[in-house]
Order: sequence, then C-alpha cells, then structure tokens
Amino acid sequence: ANGPPNYTKIPLVGNSLSVTIDMGNPAPSCGCNAAFFLISMPSTKTNDWGGYYCDANCVGGNCCAEFDLLEMNGHVLLSTSHSCSDYQTPPFDSYTWACDHIGSPQSFFGNGKMDFGPGPGYAIDSQKPFRFKIDFPTVDGVLKAITTLTQGANQVRATMENIENMRGPLTDGMVLDLDSWFSEDLAWLDGGACTAPEQCNRRPVKFTDIVLQSLESER
Repeated sequence: ANGPPNYTKIPLVGNSLSVTIDMGNPAPSCGCNAAFFLISMPSTKTNDWGGYYCDANCVGGNCCAEFDLLEMNGHVLLSTSHSCSDYQTPPFDSYTWACDHIGSPQSFFGNGKMDFGPGPGYAIDSQKPFRFKIDFPTVDGVLKAITTLTQGANQVRATMENIENMRGPLTDGMVLDLDSWFSEDLAWLDGGACTAPEQCNRRPVKFTDIVLQSLESER
C-alpha cells in the first residue's frame, strides 16, 4: 500500500520502560553518543533518505515530537524531552518552529558528577552492566518522568517534574529507535567531563531485556 508503513507504537503514560545496558570496558569514550529514544513516527512524507523517520530536530527534513530516553557514553547519561506544540496523532508533520530543538526538561547523570562514570569510584560504573528504568506517572494531575539507574545495591534517580506537553505523544504511543554517532565536539552532552576535540573510540553498546510494564502492576 502507498503511504507510511505501520510502526509499533509504545504507550508510556502510566507505564514504565526498562532495559539492561552493557557498554563494555572500555565504554564508549568522549565524542561518542549511543542513543535510545522515542519519536512520533511516521511522518506523512518520505525524508531525505526515503523513509518516514522524523524527530524534533527535523533530521532528514521531517519534524515530530521526540523523547530521548537516553543519550550516553561512558561519562554521561542524559534524558531529554522534545515536545512539538502543534502535535497531532501520527502520521503528521510538525512545523520546524513548533518543536523544542534543544529540549526541556532534562535529567543528567555523570558529566563530572560522581553518580555515573567509568570505574569503581562512581555510584554507577558505566563500564559494567546496569539497569535503566523510566517511569511515567501522573502525580496530582501532572505527568512526570522518573529515571532510575541500578547496579547491584547502588541506585541513582532523577525526575523531570513536568512533561505535560508530551502527554499527547506518550499517550498515543511513540516508536522506539536506536542510533549511534560521534563528533569531535559533543560539549552539549559530555562537556562537563570531556574537552574538544573529542575522539570517539566507537565501542559497541548492548541493550537487552527491554520490558514495558504498567505502574499499577508494580505496586
């Protein structure tokens, strides 16, 4: 059939998503970005590469809401919400001006802090497997995103206090995407721990045991 194909859409409001992450030793270095994220695919038209991909920075030419569950290397793990104010249920193309390209709110781990990084001196040693979990509860009418990293007895947590502007996409369901790329200057991601020019070591990352679960069932 003509038009966008069907994609598996994951509904997150009232649910949690968790995954085991193994970046290996050595982990991806400064300048690397391993991304595990959600987007409101499909677009209504093909992009520069012929697919129906879209994101909040309009990569490939098509714009849509995006929620970065994590962008990371061995020094940092970042979660970011990228809403589009003109959101409609996909297939839909947002306007460039309507999308939050930088992203807000954000949850940072590592990047110069001792909660996440390469080695045993950090609460979460990025060079050993750890469990990533993000909850999307509604508290007093406000949608939140609570990220938890667990490794053995160690656990760290960060909360995005208000992501109501992402309620539509996260309720309708978003498409899970994985990507990896590198740059000599990723200061926006790892500038608290790294300095340009950065040289990515291009190490692989394993994502295993992905679980989508209702928050009600966890009680």
